[in-house]
Amino acid sequence: MRFLITGVSGFAGTTLAAQLLADGHEVFGTTRPAATERTTRLPLAADHILPATLEDAPRVAEVVRVTRPDGLFHLAGFTSPAASFRDPEGAYRTNLHGSLHVFAAVLALGSHCRIVWVGSSDAYGQVTAQDIPITETTPFRPLSPYAVSKAAADLAAYQWSRAQGLDVVRIRPFNHTGPGQDAQFVCSDFASQLIAVERGQRPAQIQVGNLDVTRDFSDVRDVARAYVLAWERGVSGEAYNVCSGIGRTTREILDTLIRLSRLSPEVLVHPERQRRADVPLLVGSAAKLRAATGWTPMIEWEQTLRDLLDDWRRRLAVKSG
Repeated sequence: MRFLITGVSGFAGTTLAAQLLADGHEVFGTTRPAATERTTRLPLAADHILPATLEDAPRVAEVVRVTRPDGLFHLAGFTSPAASFRDPEGAYRTNLHGSLHVFAAVLALGSHCRIVWVGSSDAYGQVTAQDIPITETTPFRPLSPYAVSKAAADLAAYQWSRAQGLDVVRIRPFNHTGPGQDAQFVCSDFASQLIAVERGQRPAQIQVGNLDVTRDFSDVRDVARAYVLAWERGVSGEAYNVCSGIGRTTREILDTLIRLSRLSPEVLVHPERQRRADVPLLVGSAAKLRAATGWTPMIEWEQTLRDLLDDWRRRLAVKSG
């Protein structure tokens, strides 16, 4: 099979590409033209990495036309809830309008291509304790421009599947982490700081934000496997949560990482690390995905964090060497 991954140089995109290649598929991917520093670690041939921005509808259409994929995983987008408050139009333009450009390009292809559209659990937003675990029928109550843009694109994907006949499966991943994640995300941020302490590159202090929010984390390798199973077995037009079903506070995550690193750093709460409109609790149910595809998480949580710490050991060693 031939697949196209938008945002292939991103965290989940790189993991997904490696899995598809290991399964014997041909894989193409789009990256932003300025993302050249990330493409060097991609497992794709150079001529299979195609520069494109979601805002450029003609370029998106050209990439789809040239690659003629059997499946398209739409992962590219505006990814930062915090940054979306500074640039809400950018979040809407990339996540909503960019998705519309992808949908139109595939529809114009005129041949069968299933889309796995990847949204976000942030679209659920302000949930209550009665909503936990969150299912796919939980109403959207988004609290950030990023979350609004994902909720709107999710509804657009449903509309295109029903009114336009597009074969699209909607995925709503909850938090995920693992090797290769940028330090702007909480688990990787903590791990990078700890390994910098371990290497003597910073004082024995860890800067943190709100440690009392509860999130549902999975390993990115399990999440990538869920995307593939959704392409293979998901029902067109339907939405599926991808999550572990286990809630962990950021305090628990930090404590586990500290224990695994065998360090004893001072923990400092930094005001600038506090999120605006932070959702206190997001824990989901993947029962619908499990029933449709048989997916279940396979990687133990502590193994994920060990691998993340080891990944930062490699990255900081390369950076300093």
